[in-house]
Amino acid sequence: MKTILEYFLSKTIFVNLLTFLIIFFGGLAAVRMNREAFPNINFDIVSVSTLYLGASPQEVEKLVTNPLEKAIKEVDGIKEYRSASIEGRSGIVITLDPDTKNTQKVVDDIKSAIDRVEDLPEEAEDPIVTEITTARTPVIEVSVTLKEDDGSVEAEKRLRQQAKIVEQALLDISGVAKVARRGWRETEMQVDIQPGSLNGLYLTGQDVINALKNRNVNVPGGNITGLEKEVILRTIGEFDTPDEISKVHVRGNEIGNAIRIQDIARVTEGLREADYVENVNGKKTVALTVLKRQSSDAIKVVDEVKNTIHKFGEGNPEFEYAFVNDLSKYIRRRLNVLISNATFGMILVTASLFFFLGWRVALMTALGIPVSFGATFILMNQFGLTLNLISMFGLVLVVGILVDDAIIICENVYRYIEEGLPPYEATLKGTLEVVSPVTATVTTTIAAFAPMLFMSGIFGKFVFSIPLVVIIALCASLSEAFFILPNHLYDINKRNVKSGEIKGESGWFARFRNTKYIPVLKYALNHPWIMSWGVFGLLIASFVILAGYPRFKLFPGSVDQFYVKVSAKTGSSLPETYRYLKVLEQEIATIPKEDLENYATRVGIIQANPNDPFTKRGKHFGMVMAYLTAEENRKKCHKTDDIIKRLRKRTLWLLNETSRKQEEEKIQKEAQGQKDDCDSHEPVVIPEEFASLRGRLLSLEYEKVSGGPPVGKPVAIEIRGDDYDTLLKIAASYKDILAKIDGVADVADDFNEGKDEVRIRVSESLASTAGVSVFRVAQAINTAFQGTVATKIKRTDEEVEVKVRFPETYRKSVDSLNHVFVSNIAGKMIPVSRLVTMQKNPGVSNINHLDGKRLVTVSANLTGKSTNPKLANAQAKKLADEKKILDRYPGYTVRFGGENKDTDESFASLGIAFGAAFIIIYIILASLFGSLLQPAVVVSAIPFSFIGVILAFVSHGEYFGFLAFLGIVGLAGVVVNDSIVLVDFANSLRRENPNKDIMDVLLETGNLRLRAVILTTVTTVLGLLPTAYGIGGFDPFLVPMALAFGWGLAFASLITLIMVPVFYLHLYRYQTWFSGKIEQIFGKKQKIASPAVHYFEPQSYTTSPTGKKKK
Repeated sequence: MKTILEYFLSKTIFVNLLTFLIIFFGGLAAVRMNREAFPNINFDIVSVSTLYLGASPQEVEKLVTNPLEKAIKEVDGIKEYRSASIEGRSGIVITLDPDTKNTQKVVDDIKSAIDRVEDLPEEAEDPIVTEITTARTPVIEVSVTLKEDDGSVEAEKRLRQQAKIVEQALLDISGVAKVARRGWRETEMQVDIQPGSLNGLYLTGQDVINALKNRNVNVPGGNITGLEKEVILRTIGEFDTPDEISKVHVRGNEIGNAIRIQDIARVTEGLREADYVENVNGKKTVALTVLKRQSSDAIKVVDEVKNTIHKFGEGNPEFEYAFVNDLSKYIRRRLNVLISNATFGMILVTASLFFFLGWRVALMTALGIPVSFGATFILMNQFGLTLNLISMFGLVLVVGILVDDAIIICENVYRYIEEGLPPYEATLKGTLEVVSPVTATVTTTIAAFAPMLFMSGIFGKFVFSIPLVVIIALCASLSEAFFILPNHLYDINKRNVKSGEIKGESGWFARFRNTKYIPVLKYALNHPWIMSWGVFGLLIASFVILAGYPRFKLFPGSVDQFYVKVSAKTGSSLPETYRYLKVLEQEIATIPKEDLENYATRVGIIQANPNDPFTKRGKHFGMVMAYLTAEENRKKCHKTDDIIKRLRKRTLWLLNETSRKQEEEKIQKEAQGQKDDCDSHEPVVIPEEFASLRGRLLSLEYEKVSGGPPVGKPVAIEIRGDDYDTLLKIAASYKDILAKIDGVADVADDFNEGKDEVRIRVSESLASTAGVSVFRVAQAINTAFQGTVATKIKRTDEEVEVKVRFPETYRKSVDSLNHVFVSNIAGKMIPVSRLVTMQKNPGVSNINHLDGKRLVTVSANLTGKSTNPKLANAQAKKLADEKKILDRYPGYTVRFGGENKDTDESFASLGIAFGAAFIIIYIILASLFGSLLQPAVVVSAIPFSFIGVILAFVSHGEYFGFLAFLGIVGLAGVVVNDSIVLVDFANSLRRENPNKDIMDVLLETGNLRLRAVILTTVTTVLGLLPTAYGIGGFDPFLVPMALAFGWGLAFASLITLIMVPVFYLHLYRYQTWFSGKIEQIFGKKQKIASPAVHYFEPQSYTTSPTGKKKK
């Protein structure tokens, strides 16, 4: 080490150039790195989606979901799989085992297993297997609307045409991977056959289908080789327009009479029936969701998209364009917040260095920050990391820590310079002397963060870049402190050496030390047990406060977005459901323009994002997504919670009596003990046009967007089995149990009655006698009501289906079966109504599975402070075990999940990381001190830092969450650094003066190391202060982690300065007592072992407790 250091000290030009190059290329790497909201991660989730249009949920379950689940069950490496069978669709969500090393192989095996399934219905589309990742992230939605929309098909066609042009322009942008459409209806040729005309001419729907299929052909006929050139033969019978389809012959005779399509049907070019309704700002829209490539910069892609759209807006005034869910806005704002807070942090850190130390020391110490950051950015680029919210917070976290090693080196070097050593010798000796302590402090910090790299599950992947960035930055800082900093210290001092460069030996700091700190420390050492019990009592009191502080949320909600979710009566049509959403649109539109950016409406689906595992589909579902401006820019009483309260109050009249009472009770409980200055008490006015909707809505939920992955309801009891009647009986028992638990509200299950189902049974004997097959009958019914695709028209940019069906007036009634005929072998027309019987039964809206078995989930919310998710689930389980519910239903199983399950898994992983960090830190300290007991004195600061964390969160009203606990884990590695310095210095003084009284040793230790402890703490806390309090911009997502780290460290430093000497005294007296006992037993004086390793040579500390120099 000495040789390397001497080399760097002798190469001033090389070191200066190296410093410049690191800062320059680091800045270049930072500018060129991709900017994103979150890191690119794989969620270990695979979805399988299959369309089976027109099929009931029972048919979808039996014919599609069950065969697919049997294939999936054979694949290794799967944690669980869930499915939902709804009308016309099967959806399966597969969660991979987080312990599986080769997840790509599992994904490939799932795809292969799905491909091997051969017994799916012919009418079902091929299953689509999708791996859920953030590689292709939606960055913005472009909404295209008509300024004057009369609701006609022609208007919608113009909108589609413009959207198609815009889509192509967006795809031409280099960073765009895909553009997904919403609110888009495909073109469809509709052949509406007239039952009267059809039957009068002895024709059936199947005759029309066959005629269209046989006419629309384009078949090669081979090649003819002539004398001069080769000619290609091709038979063409394709049609493209409604007029051409109308002239297709269905039947003709030998004298030239023919029946054409136009004689029995009306042909129009229309649009497919809508599955969803998509609106933006109350207008019908085609939404184009832009997905970027993994290697693209999100902000650059969005800027190019906006530039492209602005050109369209200037060129065609017929259309309006809106930008919805602009991810770049959040990325830009959050990165700006982090950059400005990091800048403020660096300024505060540098200012504190100038305040405590001389300008030379402060300048050289502060120079380590840009050098370390430059090296960090270069290495981040090599590791494939991007600039995102998570990685940037790792940099903010480490701003104040980076200078700790430089402070120790600078202080030691300048101490030797003040003693009169030449600058070269002072720099060399001062640096070499502290290699061990500096390495130890950095190693313990790395040891605290390193276990986070191995956290399992989605949360482990989510925060992976924080510890990686911190470790990279600390290693860069350590290298800069050992090789670059000494050269700069030598270079700046070799010409002009002045004494008194280090401040704080007199003036206010000396007065504070001599009049405040030393007397307090003396009192603590003279009354060690009072102080010890006092601080333990404070720790216990803080945990008692925590127990009565229920503000816990895995990921607190966002402040700029909220959803309004509605559920109408099962069987409602899209237009009927949209009427409820229209009320919400009008209310949201009253939000002031300075508070509201846009709002988007979706009818037929409730889905937070394309990867939402809690997606609900059905024409009776709907939602409005409101996108607000930044909360810090809004006025008082215009915060997100205030807006939601007002909207909820103004729309409660939509709910039925039962749901409305539940909502009113919940609102009253939430308002208990809280004074609301923003409640305007305005009377609720029901618009006359919507008066018929009063009291008809089943549910109405307002929900802020979660800051992390969806975690479900606080209480969720999953019941698995085969028979729905039995499942519902078990669910009723659990609902009764939950209703008895205090603080549990909104108890419900997810079983929904579906549309009434008319089951048509064909009499096989009658059909056989009439000479028709059951299949022909079913086919005729399907053609009449659902419609049958006879053929497809292939155009340059689209494929148009030609659908044969009855007109809309006939499709509205089951009585139209009287107009459906099939022809038998002899060509006679047989009425279908004579061959069938009908039975009307209630249907099921959706059939859920968990690991291949039917599933009913009983869920509940919590109100008030009387319980929490873990306690509520535990009470429910205990009561259920006492009643022995499952003993009455063999073959059925129950699992308690919900938010508690996600929380337990996350914190179990985090707890393992914390335990591993604690053990590694202890091993490092035990090796350093050569003692098994002294590390306990050092790590005593860790539990006492929790006092600062708890007081900070309670006083600030913040939620305890995942990132807060992440901050506590990282805190463990930093708080021990000051303790290491104190304990090691006390050991050094004892070795130097073995006969010196232990009280004097500890007083001198505290006296000499006070400034170093305060300075390292102040720099770290000041580095985090802007983020914790939003000095450079407020981001609620980051506040909990910054508060936990900053306040915990500040409080731990107070404990370190007072209580570490006290605990050291306890340990010394115990060792003395133990040595005396050994001497009594063996009759020989035992020497108390002292640590073999120390940080500072005795002569490097020559100041007495009074501040005078020793000779």
